[in-house]
Amino acid sequence: MGDDGQVREEGLGREGSRSGVLPPMPSLTAGFGAGLAQRLHTALWVFDIDLSRVVWANAAALDVWRAESIEALYARDLSADMSPGVAARLRQYQEDFIAGDAVFSEVWTLYPQGRPRALRCRFSGVRLADNRMAMLCEGLADYNDTPEALRSTDALLHSTVMITLYDLGGHILYSNPAARAAALPLPADGTAPLLDRLMDHADHRRLVTDLAQSDEARLVARVRTAAGARWHEITARTCRDAATGAPAWLVSEVDVTESVEYQTQLEATRTKLEAQARELRELHHAAESANRAKSQFLAHMSHELRTPLNAIIGFSDVTRRGTFGAVQPVRYGDYAELIHESGRLLLDLINDILDISKIEAGKMELRPIEIDAQELAETSTRLISGMARENSVTLLTDIGPDLRPVYGDARAIKQIIINLLSNAVKFTPAGGKVKLAIEDRPEGSAVIVSDTGIGMNDEEIARALDPFSQIDSSIAQQHRGTGLGLALVKNLVELHGGQLIVTSRPHHGTDVAAVFPVSPA
Repeated sequence: MGDDGQVREEGLGREGSRSGVLPPMPSLTAGFGAGLAQRLHTALWVFDIDLSRVVWANAAALDVWRAESIEALYARDLSADMSPGVAARLRQYQEDFIAGDAVFSEVWTLYPQGRPRALRCRFSGVRLADNRMAMLCEGLADYNDTPEALRSTDALLHSTVMITLYDLGGHILYSNPAARAAALPLPADGTAPLLDRLMDHADHRRLVTDLAQSDEARLVARVRTAAGARWHEITARTCRDAATGAPAWLVSEVDVTESVEYQTQLEATRTKLEAQARELRELHHAAESANRAKSQFLAHMSHELRTPLNAIIGFSDVTRRGTFGAVQPVRYGDYAELIHESGRLLLDLINDILDISKIEAGKMELRPIEIDAQELAETSTRLISGMARENSVTLLTDIGPDLRPVYGDARAIKQIIINLLSNAVKFTPAGGKVKLAIEDRPEGSAVIVSDTGIGMNDEEIARALDPFSQIDSSIAQQHRGTGLGLALVKNLVELHGGQLIVTSRPHHGTDVAAVFPVSPA
């Protein structure tokens, strides 16, 4: 100040120093920083991630946490009410703080004394005296929003769906806790391109193409995660970065590894079953071909055997009867009788084989006509009556009046009835009875042969219906036969589209019903 009372600026340099030299920065008083923090209205606190406790807080933070003192706040174990998702998120923060100078700005909902408090928080790393990494938390301001917004933000943090915001270069702008937990450790430059996560680059090209064409992409792809290779169902949409307004991709992912592996197992099982089905069909066709070849061979051989066999039967019959004079010595006559009997048995066998072979080869043709039931019964019993007399068996018939005609092949139906009657007579002891009945049923005409013979159990019935099998009984062993009678009857009945029903009990006789439909197949 001059004598005239005016203030003069003499020698002031541009940096505020008359001499142009910057004076030393004065030191602040000890504890000035802590005292200043206490005067801030912004809530500041240090959270020990390992202990899950607040180890330092300013006055504004104590107010946020509704605590009277730092000692009271430190006494609270915040892990007691902490969800696994939040705990994992804090561990991720700690790893990022250690790896570099990471800073996060998010909206968090705190629950001091059980009451929610929403804050827009800024988190950064801070070293404790023991060199452990803790977290410096800045509650920038009360975050007042609608309950819906608060709940949606909280849901985003706790959701198991992995949500990531990428820029158009495929680099991460934001990821929720679920996405960060599944992600591989960040590289040195802190970027994690989407292309590097997808194991098949074709999936990345498809995703980029679909986003460019329709602003949306959906696919199931194999991705690299902290748990190894996993299958994720990915949904991506184009959007804008809320912070910069730049175009971005919002990608949500759901782990579907178990479903994909289960589907793969199902496909493998289905392929295996289809292969087995093809193999079975081929074996079935081969078996059918072999069966047809067998039937054709038997049919051919039966025809070839008939010619010499007829000669054997004819000449042995002439010899045993002594048509051209008595046979000397007598023993030769007995031999001729045995030759004739064996020839007849062999001819019956060949005829039965021929009929079964024709049926199995599909070469037996039916010529169905209407057959009078009374005439059918009389013709059939006439042929068996001699055999019944020889065995001292009474042969009966029960033919109701006004029966409708039996519709079928006349020769085949007569063969069926004769086979059933001869079997019944053969296995009925002397003094027993065999009855032939024909009746009308709703499903067609039924021919029923009943006897009072030895009867059969279920196992013996199955054997009797099997070609070349006979029941093992003393009476059966007294009669030589082909063992094809009942099996042939069953085939002939089924060839008509009918059904053979056998009902029997040991020592209580047998009932066999052959039911023929009104119109044969």
